[in-house]
Amino acid sequence: MQEFFKIFFINLICDIDNMLILGTILRNHSCLHLTIPAAMLLTFTRTIYVILIDRLSYVPMLQMLMGIILLFIAYKVVTTLIWEEDQYSHSTRSTNSKVKVLLLLAATDFLISLDNVIVISRISQHVVPVIIGIFCGLLISLFFLPLIIKLVKTFFWINIIAGGFITLNAINSIVNDPKLANWIDYINYLFPNANIVNLVTNGAVILTIIIGIFSYIKHHRITIHR
Repeated sequence: MQEFFKIFFINLICDIDNMLILGTILRNHSCLHLTIPAAMLLTFTRTIYVILIDRLSYVPMLQMLMGIILLFIAYKVVTTLIWEEDQYSHSTRSTNSKVKVLLLLAATDFLISLDNVIVISRISQHVVPVIIGIFCGLLISLFFLPLIIKLVKTFFWINIIAGGFITLNAINSIVNDPKLANWIDYINYLFPNANIVNLVTNGAVILTIIIGIFSYIKHHRITIHR
């Protein structure tokens, strides 16, 4: 029972920034109603992730690849037309389309939930408390997604913040890749008075924010001229 509560609260707290990202995907595909299926699928994938995390952490180039994919996702998030209305109603969505959205959700969650999974794997390797804790945390987080989406539609900068979080996770994933360990040590040796990793991370986040703001201004001007 103690393991369950620890996993539940950690999953709930660590998912705050992730929900901005996952919520953006669901909103862009008009699938906010897929709360239960999404919670079930992400519970399954995260549980597998927890079981395999120790092995995956040391696979060469995997974290670098994940980071590069995350950078692409960050770009897509901040350049999305944040305020546009859903283009399709729930009724027009086929089962095949919903499955594709859920698979996209699972793939994205696999990339952004690494920190959650590492913490959970350190707490417990027992499948039952992991499954129940993750599912309950996800269910509550996904339940409040409509509120998060309303905020995103009202305040354009929330998408930009989400993009910044993704970029931060992306750079952290890249620099933690075992293949880059020697390179990073060498760079730190060359520049002992400067934290190059932090400089690169902060620079990437700032660049993402600038791209998001520029995208907003550009679309806002087009909308006004129409």
